[in-house]
Amino acid sequence: MRLAFFGDVHGNLEALNAVLEDIQRRGVDEIFCLGDLVGYGPDPEAVVQLIREKNIKTIMGNYDDAVGYSKESCGCSYSPGRETEVGDISLNWSIERTSEETKEFLRSLPKRMSFEVEGVKFLLVHGSPFNELLEYVKPDTPSERLKEIASKVEESVIVNGHTHLPMARWVLGKLILNPGSAGRPKDGDPRASYMIVDVKSGVISFETIRVVYDVKTTVEKIAKKGLPIELATVLALGQTFDMGPGKVTFTLK
Repeated sequence: MRLAFFGDVHGNLEALNAVLEDIQRRGVDEIFCLGDLVGYGPDPEAVVQLIREKNIKTIMGNYDDAVGYSKESCGCSYSPGRETEVGDISLNWSIERTSEETKEFLRSLPKRMSFEVEGVKFLLVHGSPFNELLEYVKPDTPSERLKEIASKVEESVIVNGHTHLPMARWVLGKLILNPGSAGRPKDGDPRASYMIVDVKSGVISFETIRVVYDVKTTVEKIAKKGLPIELATVLALGQTFDMGPGKVTFTLK
């Protein structure tokens, strides 16, 4: 079986289309989405519609929860200041521009998903098994915390999102994977990121895939729709930065 995992699309329709086209070319058997379909990007409604049309198995992310229930905050651990302000602006904007049908779909998403493929058990969560929506499990998360996570679940492979950072760590004989972000990478590479996992006779192999997409179109949409220009800068750089006043420069070419 060949499985594809992606997440953290964040309203980026161009990135999602590029990822799905690349997945189709690679002969994947099953596709899974790790949540955060909405927030930040300019096309939350269209992204959710495409996920539904493709019948992609999807779990809930913290932004899906926040938009679905029209919350005031996504619950992210932002540093105080402009970054928090930008996140709140994009959240409110997404809430106002998603239909009730879309919100209902977001509310219906499960917070975790467990399944078995050729004897290998998988657990999908957006954050962690202990805090499905909000805990950040990063490449630099201390080994003791990773061991605690691995020891408390029965599945052999844990796949999570939320951090926007690709990750693969073996812990206590178990594998913790993160495909990175399809629509808002933070690892310094602006290309969309997803992961393919092959399972054959109980043996696992995996690869992080990077896909070029039309960033310029997404950036132009952000500007035209009145979203903060910092959101466009993050897409162009593929990383976060100090969003303090006067520290953002960006030129459309």
